[in-house]
Amino acid sequence: MPLLNVLYVKARPGATTTALGLAAVLPPSARPVVVECDPAGGDLAARHCLTVSPGLVELASAARIDAGAGRVGDGEVLSRFTQAVRLRDRAVDVVVAPPGGAQTRVALSVLARPGSSVLTATDRTVIADCGRLDVSSPAWPLVGMAAAVLLLVRGRLDELAHLREHMEELVRAAGDRLVVMLAAGGAYGSEDVTSALSGDDSTLRVRGLLPYDEWTAGVLEGTRGAGRRWERRPLMTALRQVAPVLPVGGESALAASRPVVR
Repeated sequence: MPLLNVLYVKARPGATTTALGLAAVLPPSARPVVVECDPAGGDLAARHCLTVSPGLVELASAARIDAGAGRVGDGEVLSRFTQAVRLRDRAVDVVVAPPGGAQTRVALSVLARPGSSVLTATDRTVIADCGRLDVSSPAWPLVGMAAAVLLLVRGRLDELAHLREHMEELVRAAGDRLVVMLAAGGAYGSEDVTSALSGDDSTLRVRGLLPYDEWTAGVLEGTRGAGRRWERRPLMTALRQVAPVLPVGGESALAASRPVVR
């Protein structure tokens, strides 16, 4: 099943929240798992009162041992290092990274190295939270491995200028697998952003808008309890609309676009 990357541009955080929300709207048959691959370190353990072990560091160690022994792996290695984030009656599997970046960067040197298949040779849909867009990041090689790259950006001149500087590398690495998602807080819409980033290139997909939804962000960040209809909130609705354009294993991603009525 596919590897989906989530990144953000410049000062716009939210990749972790978006990755977790996206996993929550995918059909259960996709068996989504969020893997924290942000070189700055992970947030999920602290936000949702999880332990940092088992997690990304142990996953990388297992991958190193398998590689040293000449084994490709059984495709279920991820499942041995997951923990569950409970969102009301939905449990989302996650592989957490330690809050400090040093150990995460070492783990990524194993998991994102050329030829590594730990995050791709699995029957699960892996959503990798890769943090900030940076071509020098140890998570950058995952862009080339991904079936889709979801890039968060606000329609602001400074962020678009920063993104334009990296468009050549992004297109080279991701090609038509790149999906730009507009976040709230910018003055420009999807048509303007498409024109600014791609000119006559019609292959670039710019989606909008990922709304500012403080209530749902609080649920995904572990600071607020999920209400009975939390999945119908604006942020979750927007993520359901994004899901059908992403390659998802198992049941058709169109099923994920149907709201859950409770």
